[in-house]
Amino acid sequence: MEILILIIAFFLMLIGFVGAVLPIIPGPLITYAGLLVLHFFSDSIDFSSSELLLYTLLTIIVFSSDFILQFIGVKKFGGEKYSVYGTMVGIIFGLFFSPIGLIIGPFLGAFLGALMDNKKQDEAFGIAFGALIGFIFGTFIKIVYSIGILIVIIDKLFSFL
Repeated sequence: MEILILIIAFFLMLIGFVGAVLPIIPGPLITYAGLLVLHFFSDSIDFSSSELLLYTLLTIIVFSSDFILQFIGVKKFGGEKYSVYGTMVGIIFGLFFSPIGLIIGPFLGAFLGALMDNKKQDEAFGIAFGALIGFIFGTFIKIVYSIGILIVIIDKLFSFL
């Protein structure tokens, strides 16, 4: 039974890692689910309450950062009110055309919003590029998170053996 639990947990972590790259899959949440499966159902891996709290907070931060970084990118590249709104609308519409829609949607939304903010076309493109940069950084953070959780679990597993 222990081996089956390990297989399920590592399968969840694999899906979580794929979700770090494919925006349609909530990677950090699935990776965290793998950690919880090991904690609650495995005899070989146990996390303290403080560790669980830490990983819960990290998961929330990483999951949220994927969206927040797009807004920060828009603002850093000169986006204003409609650029941010356009990014939000682009994310929502992008969900329906995943995975590519979650890349193109915020980009187009920020671009169109910047035009509504009376930005020139080249400025609007730069603002939309800021949304794309935010997406790339969010993806990078999710990959680092997934790898980090996997390293923690492998370390705990080998320290048990």
